Amino acid sequence: MVNTTYTEPTKFQPISWREVEEGCAYIAENILRDRVKIDAIIGVLRGGWIPARLLSDYLGVHDMGALEIKFYRGVGETAEKPVVTQPLIIDVRDKNILIVDDVSDTGKTLNVAVNFLSLYGPRKILTATLYFKPWSMYRPDYYAYETDAWIIFPWDKAETVEELIVKKGMSLEEVSRITGDPLDFIKRIYSTRRTRNT
Repeated sequence: MVNTTYTEPTKFQPISWREVEEGCAYIAENILRDRVKIDAIIGVLRGGWIPARLLSDYLGVHDMGALEIKFYRGVGETAEKPVVTQPLIIDVRDKNILIVDDVSDTGKTLNVAVNFLSLYGPRKILTATLYFKPWSMYRPDYYAYETDAWIIFPWDKAETVEELIVKKGMSLEEVSRITGDPLDFIKRIYSTRRTRNT
């Protein structure tokens, strides 16, 4: 049985696609400023894949891999320890690699990723996240923003909407206010998510 902890978010921060793109551009600029040559980018599934793909595009790095690490169970609810559920399938031996995730919240996921990928023999491991939380045990080498809010990314909005309604008992109207999306849109994505789960 997996032990879980729950931390009630006190505030939410919806993120736009533009903020995602600008954050990735900022990270790429800082990597280039530091004259770091990245040979391969590893996206932590699922949240880190989109920022990893953007950084691949911005940095011109075509060698990409994915590492799946399961940690979150829901809004504010996490498993005690992250677990690698999909290993790396690209060769990173003697390469400079950049591990990318969407957020360093507790920092445990990045810590597991770095320790796990070090077994593959890379020359150097760097890390990047769009968001960093001040209490994280792991500070990425590169990040774009710092926040103490629960982040609502564009790629997990439907999941978050369902969590807020079903587990937190919020109304569609409350969720619409939190996300900043029109009520009709929230109804559509909630209805789609619920239809899929029935």
